[in-house]
This record gives sequence, structure tokens and C-alpha cells, in this order.
Amino acid sequence: MIKKFSIIKRSYIRLGIGAAVLIAAGISFFSNIRLSEEFTGGVNITLTKSVDTKVTADLNSVLLQKGYQNTEIRKQDNQGVTILAIKTNVDNDQKVNELSKEITKTLIDKGYIKSADEISAQSITGPSVGDYMKKSAKNALIVGLLLMAVYMMFSFSAIRSSISPATLAMVTIVTMVFDVGIPAWAYGLLMMFNHSIAIDTVFIIAVLTNMGYSINDTIIIFDRIRENIKNKNEKNIIYGKVFDDSLWQTMRRSIGTVTSTFLVIICMYIFGTGAIKDFAFTIGIWVIAGSYSSIFISGPMAYLLMGKWKSERKAMLENN
Repeated sequence: MIKKFSIIKRSYIRLGIGAAVLIAAGISFFSNIRLSEEFTGGVNITLTKSVDTKVTADLNSVLLQKGYQNTEIRKQDNQGVTILAIKTNVDNDQKVNELSKEITKTLIDKGYIKSADEISAQSITGPSVGDYMKKSAKNALIVGLLLMAVYMMFSFSAIRSSISPATLAMVTIVTMVFDVGIPAWAYGLLMMFNHSIAIDTVFIIAVLTNMGYSINDTIIIFDRIRENIKNKNEKNIIYGKVFDDSLWQTMRRSIGTVTSTFLVIICMYIFGTGAIKDFAFTIGIWVIAGSYSSIFISGPMAYLLMGKWKSERKAMLENN
């Protein structure tokens, strides 16, 4: 690929854009965050047919009379069936079982279904299970980031004299946070406009997939930087030029990988339904964020943290 401009030269601008977008992502996500019943406890029911939208108001009214406070009901129609997700305050797991029976009774009494046979699937999650799910999801994200950082420190120890592996490990974590934050931003906007969307296990799976896939591009870029540094025999290496050359050398591969992945994701989103569609949406947003972070955040940030910009500024300007 023909080098058109210096990626390193104006890295402050690109890193600033990335930081601003990440802050906006955090605001969007945490101001609209809504956890599914998988994490808080509740009942998820799938009916064999579509029912009127009044079902949410009827269920909410009856459950309120029965003492269930702060009830949140999400209704989703999908290919002729209705999925009801009911989340409310429950004290213990036994209370959730009682809630499930009350919901079935209300659906029958209000005429939405004739019998319990019209319920094709039903999952019950108690508060203890919900707490375990939240803890497991948090631990998976934290441990995943730490293991990636440890790998970077050991894998790139050969160029310790030129750049600290700890620096690359820190850059990897920051890049991962960016790659997770941007899909979270998009998901936050979805939750703002669509109250049937909530954080569930599909979202967590998509985030962990993003992390594993995203680090692949980052490692390839750093690996090319390592090779180029080791192959330089001259004493006065211009590290900014090495970083620039390495980024452009991996650019074609990165674009090719992203394009082929994005085409598959588009097909999943168009032809998929339910959880598959949500998964494809999250992964699709990541592809955009991941391609930006791998090229315009990871390499430039690593170079700036080396502290070489001031001493190499004149040489970089002459080379670009």
C-alpha cells in the first residue's frame, strides 16, 4: 500500500478524538444502562403466538396489586411468537417461582392464552443467580484484559531495550477499553430508543469476542514494529519512522480482514433474528471501532509513551 500520510505525525489529534469518543460512549452507556432479568432476577416467557401490546399494562397492573414493586416488562414479537421478559424486585429465589405462577395465571385470566400449553419456553432466574451472573461477567472482562497484558509483556521482551513490554501491555489494555466502549455506546443509544433492549449474556459474549478478535490486529502491528526494530542495524534509528512504516505495512491486511468480517456480519444482521441480530449489531460496531483503534490508537500511543517525539520531531518532519 502506498504511504499517503504520516500516522504518527499527528497522533495527538487522533488520540484526542479517540478519548472524546470514549468519554461520550461512557456517558451514553451508563446513563441508559438496563440489565436484563438474567442479571437481576426475573422471568422470561415465550408464547406460541403474538399477543396484544396491552399485555404489558395488564401484567404490570396485576403484579403491582400483588405487591411486586418497580416491575419492568419488555415485550418482543419475533416471527409469530411473543417473548415477555419480566423483571421486578424479589427477596429470594422462592419468590421468583411464585412470580412465574402469577404471570401464567394472569395471562390465562386476561385471555391472552388459553392454557399453559401455549407457553413454549420459560426461564426463571432468582436474585442469587443474577448476582452470580453479574460477578462472573465482570470477572471475565477483568481477567481477559489482564491475561492479554501479561501476554504482551512476555511476547515482546526481545525489544525491551527499545520499548518496554509494559508500555505495550498498557497500550493493549487502553485499546481494548476503547474497542469495548464504542459498541457499548451504540448499545446505550439502542437502550435509549428501544426499551426492549437490555444488557444480557449475548452482549457479554459479543464483548468478549470483540476483545479476542481486536487484540489480533494490535499484536500483528506490534509484531511488525518488533521485526522492523530488530532488523535496523544503524545506530540512529528514527523510531517514529519505524512505527509509521510498520503501520502502513499492516494496513492492507487490516483493511482486508475488516472488510471480509464486516460482510459476514451484515449477512448475520440482515437474515438473523433475536439474539443473533443483537450479537451481529454489537460485533459490527466493534469492526468499525477496532479498525480505528488498531491503526490510529495502539501504534501512536505506544510511540508517544516511548518519549521519542521531542527528540525525533525534526527528523520526522523532514521525512514527511
